[in-house]
Amino acid sequence: MDKAFHRFFKRIIPSCFLAVAGFVLLAAWLDVFGLFGMTQRTRVYGEERISKYLMAFRYIPENFDGIILGPSLSANLNPAPISDVRYFNASLMGARIQTMVPLLEQVLASDHRMRKAWICLHPYMTQQEGVEQHTLMRPSSYWSAFGSIHLLRVYGFALLRWLRLAPGKYPPNQYLENGTNQFEPLFRVPDVAAKIEAEKALVNAGDFEISPVAEQALNRLWQLLDSHHIETTVYFHPVPLPIRAAHAERFRRYWEEIKASYPAESSRIIFENFNQPKYDFFSSDTTNYIDHGHLSTKGQKRLLEELNRISR
Repeated sequence: MDKAFHRFFKRIIPSCFLAVAGFVLLAAWLDVFGLFGMTQRTRVYGEERISKYLMAFRYIPENFDGIILGPSLSANLNPAPISDVRYFNASLMGARIQTMVPLLEQVLASDHRMRKAWICLHPYMTQQEGVEQHTLMRPSSYWSAFGSIHLLRVYGFALLRWLRLAPGKYPPNQYLENGTNQFEPLFRVPDVAAKIEAEKALVNAGDFEISPVAEQALNRLWQLLDSHHIETTVYFHPVPLPIRAAHAERFRRYWEEIKASYPAESSRIIFENFNQPKYDFFSSDTTNYIDHGHLSTKGQKRLLEELNRISR
C-alpha cells in the first residue's frame, strides 16, 4: 500500500507541476491583457476593472498617447475619429473618482508618455463612498494574469462572446480595442423623456456632496496630471436639461467646488462645463441620450466634436 501510494505521489506531483506550467504558458501566449507583448490588439471581454487595470501596465501606454477617464457616462465615447491623438477609453462602469487614480498611476508608471487626457466628472463620482471594487487595482494584481479566478472568468466571458452564446447579455463586440464600451443596446430605454422625468424626482441634496475620500482622490488626480505634463480637459458631463433645470443651483455650486479643488497656481488643466446655457441645444435634445444621462451615438458624436475643439 505504501509503495503504491509512493508511486502515485511521484506521478501526480510532476503532472500537477506540468499542468500549472502549461496553463501559465498558455495565459502568457493568449495575453488577453496585453501584458507580455505577445499581442498589440486586445480588448475587454469581462471583469472590466481588473482587465483595464492590467492593460495599463503595457497595452495602454505602448499603443495610445491619450486617455479618457470617467464612469459609464463616458465609457461609450468612441475616440476613433480623433486623428491626431490615439485615445484609450479607460472609463469604468459605476466608477468613483478614487477608482480612476490607481489606473492612471499605473499608466503613468510606463516610460511611454501620455500626451492628453479627457476626464469626465459627475456628482455620482464624488458622493459618499459606497461599495467600491478598486481593491484589485494594485501592482500585485499583475500576477493574476498568469492564473487566477479573474483570468478564468475573463476566458469564460470571451468564450460567451466568441461563440455568441448569449448575445443579448454579452454582445460579441461590446468592447473595442480602444477600450470603448458599446453598451447602447443594453442601456437604451423605450421612452427617454419619461426616464429623464423619473430621474429628476430622485435627485437630492446629498448627491452633490463631495466625500473626503473623493476630495483626496481629486487632489491626487490633479497632482498626477500636472507632474506628468498632460494636457487635460476636465468636463462636466451634460445632464439632460429637465434634470439640470430642476436642480440648477446645486449643479452650479458642485462645479465651482470641483474647480476650486485644483491649485490656482497651475494652469495645465482646462475645465469645461457642459451644463451651461450655451449648451442647452445639446441637453434639451433627448435624441442625444439613451436614458437619463448616457449618450446615444448621435450625442457621442456631438460631444466628441466639442471635446476635440476645446482640447486643441
